[in-house]
Amino acid sequence: MDEDLIENDEKGIEVSDHSPSASGEPDSRATDVAVADELEAEIVAAREEAQVSSLSAEAGQRESGATDSSPQPSPSGSAEDEVKAPVPFEKFKQLQEEKEELYDRLLRKQAEFENFRKRTEKEKQEFFDFALSNFIKDLLPVIDGLERGLYAPDGETVESYKKGIELILKQFRDVLATVGLQPIRAIGKIFDPNYHQAVMQEKNNSLAENEIIEELQRGYIYKDRLLRPSMVKVAVPVASETPAEVPEKD
Repeated sequence: MDEDLIENDEKGIEVSDHSPSASGEPDSRATDVAVADELEAEIVAAREEAQVSSLSAEAGQRESGATDSSPQPSPSGSAEDEVKAPVPFEKFKQLQEEKEELYDRLLRKQAEFENFRKRTEKEKQEFFDFALSNFIKDLLPVIDGLERGLYAPDGETVESYKKGIELILKQFRDVLATVGLQPIRAIGKIFDPNYHQAVMQEKNNSLAENEIIEELQRGYIYKDRLLRPSMVKVAVPVASETPAEVPEKD
């Protein structure tokens, strides 16, 4: 349609150039030439504008096609859909060697730790056996004294035999004291539930309340720790009985 208009305009220009004016004056031809120049300039500008618009339309089509052809991200957005760049072979080989080296070091450390654990357990058991052997060695004289008491001569009196047993008992207590065993003192002390266990009571107003009268079984402390409480009998006050008041008669 634009080309037809351009052709008609050109024909009109040509007709106006060759046709004589109605008045027959010479200046009418010059006016027609000026009009033709203006129309030609407008036609050139229209052509240039049409070329620019066509080029811009082609560029837009190319951009839209490139946008449509590009990969679209998945709706889920998972990392598996992303394309990962390949790792170079040299880098892969280096990482493989580092992994093997670290795994070998881990195995060595585990073996060293296992050997250390076994060695410490063995040393601990050896130390315990050595300490126990020293304690048993200190108890051997007590065993010797008891064996000699069994083979006492027939003329031995009860008093001398009892004195010998007391010496053996003292020796045995001394050995136990060396390892930290101490008896709990109870006679004459006030009852303490942390160290004493009351199994009997006796009414007595001459003694303080809960004072220990008798020790039925001795208790012991091992290195500031209660090993066994003492079984004791404690004193309790006698309840005073007062006669009831008799009301006065009128």
